[in-house]
Amino acid sequence: MILKPLSTMIVGSYAKPNWLARHQKMRALDGSWWRPEQEVLEEAKLDAVRLAIYEQERAGLTIITDGEGQRAAWDRDFLQGLSGVDIEHLEAAPVTDKHDCHHQRDETGWEEYSAHSRRRPVVTGALQFQKPTAAHEIAFAKSVSRSPLKVAMVGPVSLSQQLVDRHYGSQDALILALASVLNKEMLALQAAGADVLQIDEGSWHFDVELAKRIGPQAIARMVEGITVPTIVHVCYGYSIVYKDKSPSALYPEVLQLLSECPITGISLEYEQPGHTPELLTACGDKHVLLGLLNLGTHDIETADHVAARLKAAMEVVPAERLHGGSDCGMWFLPRQVAYGKIAALAEGARLVRSKIG
Repeated sequence: MILKPLSTMIVGSYAKPNWLARHQKMRALDGSWWRPEQEVLEEAKLDAVRLAIYEQERAGLTIITDGEGQRAAWDRDFLQGLSGVDIEHLEAAPVTDKHDCHHQRDETGWEEYSAHSRRRPVVTGALQFQKPTAAHEIAFAKSVSRSPLKVAMVGPVSLSQQLVDRHYGSQDALILALASVLNKEMLALQAAGADVLQIDEGSWHFDVELAKRIGPQAIARMVEGITVPTIVHVCYGYSIVYKDKSPSALYPEVLQLLSECPITGISLEYEQPGHTPELLTACGDKHVLLGLLNLGTHDIETADHVAARLKAAMEVVPAERLHGGSDCGMWFLPRQVAYGKIAALAEGARLVRSKIG
């Protein structure tokens, strides 16, 4: 079993070096996210993956990711493997998303990030899967790592909200079409050697009514034929954007909905919002990947703090289904901060494992 008691892992992205990327341009599809010149870009991406894997293994995480060093955006890169969507001629989307109202400006250049976010690819015809886009990333990560590998990919509800639909005429129909083509990508990732697959569905929390209406059906379609453990990650959004997080009354409802889906586990934000163990009753009998690293601060958690949070959570979720993780993605953190945090996560979980034998 890959998900051994009190396994540790990050959500997906690790700190992306400033020499690799312009962080404020993550939503850009024109290549301006990357800093290296074109002739050395591919080598730079691979070096970033090597570095991310090295630091996760050195810190002692039991399951790793490739740090997503080869990806410019967590959700849109997949579109390059589809027909029926125009990724060249973007259209500005209206400010109607539930999470738009939470966007906060700060010194990180969020205005530029937000402007890129609202220029979106256009669905022009029936979506058809043409080729996998991330299988080569897995093959490389497996070649330079010693640990089980988790791969995260966008979910159909969240991806639907990053598109302008000119074909389906129905958000539900678009989501189910996306689930079908995403399933083919997941099957390719599984065949390439992914040990754990994660579906990122932050939009479930931002639009709970939509999630209730179509989310479980989309997840079920997306995991057809998948035999490795599958986790769904649902969050409050990147800490670089959402500075202030407090427990949401809707979050337990989302977790309950996920607990009824045909998946192995749920990855949730826990530390920055200040959640407490009673929240975890909403996860049912699923594995729980608990976010124990607050990415909204550069303060580094102590191993004792991580251990205490895990022990408290074990009053609700048994150790064999409980795992330690990070809140959301880490791509924007300084690397020394990110490493300190994951080292504390690994050591905290080790302390708890040592007490329970």
